[in-house]
Amino acid sequence: MNTIHSKFSFKQLVTILVASLMILMENIDTNILNVAIPAIAADLNAPPLQLKLAITSYLISLAIFIPISGWISDQFGTRKVLLWAIFAFGLFSLFCGLAHSLLELVIFRFLQGIAGAFMAPVGRLLMLKAFDKSDRVKVYVLMSLPVVLGPLLAPFLGGVLVSLFNWRYIFYVNVPFALLALLGTYIYVENYVQKTDKFNWWSFIWLGLFLSIFSYWLDTAFDPKTAATKSLILVFAIICLLAYLKVEFSSDNKIINYKLFSIRTFKICFYSSIITRASFGGRGFALVLFLQYTLQMSPIIASYLLSSMAVGLFLGRIFVKRFLDYLGFKLMLTISNIGAAISLLLFGFIRTIDTFSICVLILNGLFTTIGFMLLNILCYADIEEADYASATGIVSTTQQLSFSLGVVIAASALHIFNSIFGEFSFNAFNAAFIAISVLGLFSQVYLSKLKNNDGDDLIDHHHLGN
Repeated sequence: MNTIHSKFSFKQLVTILVASLMILMENIDTNILNVAIPAIAADLNAPPLQLKLAITSYLISLAIFIPISGWISDQFGTRKVLLWAIFAFGLFSLFCGLAHSLLELVIFRFLQGIAGAFMAPVGRLLMLKAFDKSDRVKVYVLMSLPVVLGPLLAPFLGGVLVSLFNWRYIFYVNVPFALLALLGTYIYVENYVQKTDKFNWWSFIWLGLFLSIFSYWLDTAFDPKTAATKSLILVFAIICLLAYLKVEFSSDNKIINYKLFSIRTFKICFYSSIITRASFGGRGFALVLFLQYTLQMSPIIASYLLSSMAVGLFLGRIFVKRFLDYLGFKLMLTISNIGAAISLLLFGFIRTIDTFSICVLILNGLFTTIGFMLLNILCYADIEEADYASATGIVSTTQQLSFSLGVVIAASALHIFNSIFGEFSFNAFNAAFIAISVLGLFSQVYLSKLKNNDGDDLIDHHHLGN
């Protein structure tokens, strides 16, 4: 009987595993930090909402350096870049655990994000180069097996470490994964090199300044204090943006491959993914605060409940494998988007760990993973191989910045609704979940523009359902 991995060699399977481990490390890192926010805030004597800086600083550094990751990978080879990135990610994870102030944690998270910018995006680029287009659905489905362990293990592991030991241990768990990924990369990963054009460093510098300054402004925009200072920061960000645009469009070597936006499927998935990931980032940040501050759950109990979401992630993998052949990309993406929004609305009705709350989280995990997986696959459907590096750079940058934007939106919404309904009250979180849900639904504006046959050439109709 045919299996989804029967045609892959052992070396290819290890390559998939290495890419999965890199994404797994990022998943664990992000999900564990959400669970530990109250504990870190108490230990570092910082307000809980300020802990979003530790999340957004990491995501900001990703947004700055991901645009250069594809060019660096093509220039020096995927294997060399991944070896350095994995080592640095593990090292700065260790430093995050040693931080003794919020400032130190933010700095080390930023440095960790630089390594992450050359790790997961290059891992995805490796998948595009190592496998044929017709294999991508099977590859992504196979990758989802180890990747799903991130959301499954992280909340529960984080709750155990925070409750029984110390929040610092949540960063140490990346170290063994980094060592395993280093070993697999060194032995099995090919060093794919591709001829590159001259890199536009001035465009990169101005773009990086704009992204970092604008992201910082977003992070503090809804704070009523120091309005004059924030206005100056916004003006400086706009100046950097204008400088970038002037340098970029006066050069023959543009840092962003704008011709990709003439590809209909890429453009639709690009904008839809921005909205979807912003909603996802806001959801995770708000949900942890809701469980621990409003429902007064301990970290270990809250993490147990959050872990049930991974069941939905696993079911989502099965649904994609079984039904994509019959429903197609457009219908499955529409179902997943509406389902994620409806299940998010139900978060406000969670009061304790019971059948209802577990089912709501499972459903949200199910619809979310289907959407992410299909958008990641369809985004590259009509892109030429020579443009893979620039495409992964653009997509990965905006995805991470969107996640950061979602955290900022959620924190800002809570700040506003706390002042209206009472700090961390049920009504405040209900309003926040409604706002985040409506945000996610806006991606349907772009998904409706897909054609029913979009992505059909990516589906192996003979093997996918086996």
